[in-house]
Amino acid sequence: MASEDVVYLLDGLGIETGIDLDALAETGTWITQAIGRPNRSKVGVALAAK
Repeated sequence: MASEDVVYLLDGLGIETGIDLDALAETGTWITQAIGRPNRSKVGVALAAK
């Protein structure tokens, strides 16, 4: 499970993580591009489409 999806879930449950979801999603996008793999994070893909 992608970190972005976990943080989004916790935020939705009202659990404060202190993690910047946008920055985390950007990092996930960068990593997947660097290794040449598709981004499988639902939240990461949605935020990248903004």
